[in-house]
This record gives sequence, C-alpha cells and structure tokens, in this order.
Amino acid sequence: MHAALHAGGSHADHIDRTQFLADVQALELRLAIIDDRFDRLAARPDDAYREFRRDTLTRMRSVADRAGALEAAGRLDQHRRRHVAAVLTVVQRRMAQMDARHAMHRDRRARRRDGPRLRELKLLA
Repeated sequence: MHAALHAGGSHADHIDRTQFLADVQALELRLAIIDDRFDRLAARPDDAYREFRRDTLTRMRSVADRAGALEAAGRLDQHRRRHVAAVLTVVQRRMAQMDARHAMHRDRRARRRDGPRLRELKLLA
C-alpha cells in the first residue's frame, strides 16, 4: 500500500485533479476518434485491435477508479461526476459495438482465407 495512505492520507489526497480532468478529456477525444474511425478501427488486425482495446479499457479503469476516490473524498461535484459517468458509459458501449464489428471483420477475413464454411459446403452438396 502507498506509504502516504499509512500516514493517514486518503487515496484521493494524492490524485492530481488537473491531471484527472485532462485524462477525462483525453478519453472524450478517444471517443471522438472511435466515432470518426469506427469501421477502420474495428477492421484492424487482431493484435492491433486488442492493443487499442486494452489501452482504452486501462484508461477507462484509471479514470473510473480516480473518480470514485475523488467522489468518496467529496472532491468531485455532482455535475462532474455525472459527466465522467456519461463519458465512461458511452465509451463502454462504443467498445462493445466495436467488438461486435471486429468479430464480423474477423469472420470475413477467415472466410476469405479458408474458403466457405463446412456448413455452406453441405448446403451446396
């Protein structure tokens, strides 16, 4: 555990509020990029897509954890809390939509590479 927490401070005491707000804005920018380049991002190869997804989820968790700590310490007003919650919710939904689209692209790539599926071959017979 953090040494300062043992000294009686809370986790929220060590959160740089300016950096937290900058990270929320960065997440909003990432959302705008996702919306603008949705299909291109979803169509990326698996490794690149997973890296982008993992980075986005890590950023979301970090913002959510710090928002919770700030709120518990009374350092996050209701308006800001609702705003952060909305950003996190929309990014989460967009990532779920992009996961579904990525799966479609992956299936298409596999069909192009491997040819028709066995079930499709049975229908042709």
